[in-house]
Amino acid sequence: MPYCVKCGAEIDAEAKFCPTCGTSLGPPTQPPIVTEPSTGGTEAPLLGAISVGAILIILAVTYLRYPIDMAIITEYFERMARHGMFLKPPMVLLDIVIFFVSALGVWTIVLSGLRVIVQKAVRTAITDFLGGLFCFLLAFLVSNYARDVLTGRVTLAYIVITFGLLVILNVVIRFVLSDQR
Repeated sequence: MPYCVKCGAEIDAEAKFCPTCGTSLGPPTQPPIVTEPSTGGTEAPLLGAISVGAILIILAVTYLRYPIDMAIITEYFERMARHGMFLKPPMVLLDIVIFFVSALGVWTIVLSGLRVIVQKAVRTAITDFLGGLFCFLLAFLVSNYARDVLTGRVTLAYIVITFGLLVILNVVIRFVLSDQR
């Protein structure tokens, strides 16, 4: 014969409650597990995969548009080694960076629109949009550096300042729009 775990009274094997103290004798139940509803669904991995494909296409188009001889890169690094300091890259290398970063900016802004349409993820879309603008600004700064409008030191300072502002804006957006994705 079983006994109540709380008061020790003898109980019937099929009883659901102790007749003496009223303690539940049924199998222990666990509280239901509460999870937040999934907000990403399959769209998040889908857009991630599309992004990987888009970036690979941008890389391939950049490579096809600027077929560069590896000797140019090797010679550039050898020159820097001889001088023992950073030297301005050849224009062809800067053109590659400008094209790639601009194309990446275009894709990132397109992605921000897709996030709003497909996922209704406003916060993520805004941060993607800002990332796209950052890419355009980076391309603009490198272009001005390539044309000797800006020095390397000033270009680097502007890039770091812009990146810092991007980080701050992303934190503010996450705080302000914390109830949205």
